[in-house]
Amino acid sequence: MTSSAKSNHGVLLVLVGPSGVGKSTIARKLTQQLDLCYVVSATTRPKKPGDENGKSYDHISREEFLRRLDNDEFLEYASVYDDYYATPKQPTLGWIAGGRDVLLEIDVQGALQVRYHYPDALLIFILPPNESTLLQRLTDRGRDKPEEIQRRFRSARREIHMARGARAFDFMVVNDDLGRATAEIAMLVNQKKAEGQTRL
Repeated sequence: MTSSAKSNHGVLLVLVGPSGVGKSTIARKLTQQLDLCYVVSATTRPKKPGDENGKSYDHISREEFLRRLDNDEFLEYASVYDDYYATPKQPTLGWIAGGRDVLLEIDVQGALQVRYHYPDALLIFILPPNESTLLQRLTDRGRDKPEEIQRRFRSARREIHMARGARAFDFMVVNDDLGRATAEIAMLVNQKKAEGQTRL
């Protein structure tokens, strides 16, 4: 695909970050501000009471997930906490080809797959101000038992370390202030769009 052909496509924004960093809240604000198409992830994880108030999922059985995987229906997939998560190729690629900007909210494993399959994606990793703030945010959510909070905290530290070592992310944004972090990411998306327009 030539550069000029790519510029006719929408921007594929990939937001990544550990549990408790605030990426779902940022994703909702960006979707509203920038008119982004938000892609709902498919997952084998059972529904939780807080799902309606947080990130939306397409909850499917493990058998159905594996069937779709065998049919090459996913742009990326990953195993997280013994459950599968994935981004459906459609409508994701259809929206991008039609000039719409698309937002994915996924993990490091998935982001690296997107980078491989769609190199022109804008990958942004969201960081907490520090580890103590992240632990406090995980605790304040009130959704998990203490042992689950500690497991998520350990996983978050590994994910941050992995992201820094992977060098696959275009930018790392610290969410020390929700408004500022959202504005910074919006600016990066607009810069990406402007770059595409200058190649026309």
